[in-house]
Amino acid sequence: MEPNGKLAIVTGGNSGLGEATARTLVKAGAKVITFDVGGNAPEGCTFIHCNVSDVAEVKSAVAQVADEYGEISILANCAGVGGIGPIATGDAPGDMADFRRVIDVNLMGAANVTAEVTHRMIANAPSGPDEERGVIINACSIASFEGQEGMGAYTASKAALAGLTLVWARDLSKYHIRCAGIAPGFFATPMVAGLPPAFVAELLADSEYPKRAGKPDEFADAVKFIIHSPMFNGDVMRLDAGTRPPARTSWSAS
Repeated sequence: MEPNGKLAIVTGGNSGLGEATARTLVKAGAKVITFDVGGNAPEGCTFIHCNVSDVAEVKSAVAQVADEYGEISILANCAGVGGIGPIATGDAPGDMADFRRVIDVNLMGAANVTAEVTHRMIANAPSGPDEERGVIINACSIASFEGQEGMGAYTASKAALAGLTLVWARDLSKYHIRCAGIAPGFFATPMVAGLPPAFVAELLADSEYPKRAGKPDEFADAVKFIIHSPMFNGDVMRLDAGTRPPARTSWSAS
């Protein structure tokens, strides 16, 4: 799909990977709407306040986009939150309220927006030689495949999102709508900005090459590649410098 002239929604589009994605799509000629709960939209984008974990807010925000701007052709599910904690200790069970918070945003949030958006994509006019109607891109994680100690909620949310990528591709193929995912490793975003440098160095030690944090623009370039590549469908691209995380770090074990 050629993004020029198309309408895109980027959840979590006011910071981190979502912000870079929104900026890149604007440069490619797309009209971009960001869904977020705070911050400012990148230049050239329109911001609609939307808590993706709230079904009513999502329904209202997507309807507003469709009514005001027309056909939605691209959705990038980038909204996400972190969370860490064991399932239980000798002192107490794990914090299930926090577990649910992470699931509600990272997993249910993506599902909420995808359901509303793809319902409308089905009615889009076919575009290009393959008669595409839409593209969905899920921001997964290497935790989708190798969750570390204490990352139960985050891993559950991202593993489910990775697994749903193929299911959604199969659900939507009859309508010529693709769904793909990107699983980044450690990227320099606001979510990890406060981590101690020694911890960051330990996380990057298992990268093959290059041994550095990923840049949000590199994630956005992968989004653009997928949009342009009709054959990329139903799969999750690892974007992690060959990293395979260990079971635990010295920080999680301490």
